[in-house]
Amino acid sequence: MIYLKSYCYSKHELPFINAQLDESMGHVDKFYLYEFDRTHTGVEKKFELDGIIPKNDRLVYKKVSVKDTCVYAYNDGPKIHAINEPIQRSYIFNDPDVVLCDEDIIFDVDVDEIIYSSSYPNLIDSYMAPTSIRLNQFFFKHNYLWTDCNFSSPTMYKYKDIKNTIHKVNGLNVSTHTRDLPKKTSDIHGCHMSWIMPVDYMINKLHSYGHTEFRKYADAVELQKAIDDKKYIFDLKRPFNIHELEFNDDRIPKILQTNNIFNNLS
Repeated sequence: MIYLKSYCYSKHELPFINAQLDESMGHVDKFYLYEFDRTHTGVEKKFELDGIIPKNDRLVYKKVSVKDTCVYAYNDGPKIHAINEPIQRSYIFNDPDVVLCDEDIIFDVDVDEIIYSSSYPNLIDSYMAPTSIRLNQFFFKHNYLWTDCNFSSPTMYKYKDIKNTIHKVNGLNVSTHTRDLPKKTSDIHGCHMSWIMPVDYMINKLHSYGHTEFRKYADAVELQKAIDDKKYIFDLKRPFNIHELEFNDDRIPKILQTNNIFNNLS
């Protein structure tokens, strides 16, 4: 079996879910997508994707309660990264409906980390060991290509190659060896649609995700100015050269090759 595994937390991610389905068609057997009732900070949240997830035989969307396993860590980045984030990223290893076999391949991505359809066959056929997958990095807009960012956090692995890294955290099976691996692809095989969402959703993310040090930027005016000026607000010293692509550029997944991908939020 070949699995695509991810998790979601917000309605703005629906276009990326659709892109994952479209690009993985014919290449993966099942796409497991989890939504949790706690953010990375441990704060309670509603299941935002319930009722709007597309119907597809390959997609298995599950609402999961982690209220008894995640911890409250709104101002505690180390706890987020040591407990809450690994629990949520690793939930497939706790899913009672998933029986993993040694030769099963798992593509382990965040929902906005989209592997190109054309890359799946090569990645599967050339598999040698757990590998991080290099992606084009987009930022702020889905046609803003950040040309001097080298992004390679998502991974592919066979279950047999990581099963011995699985350990217990608050009673759940967790592996911290399934992201940002030393071995990386030499070529680019997809795109990371990072921080591509309406500004009010950016503010919500800043209060919900693991990098508490960026929360001070949760200001609508400041964020919109950063988008308009093509400035990397989180570190102004970091090179941030943006190439604004035409929407029909093949580095943008086909299903996202339109100006407004957030019609579902209107």
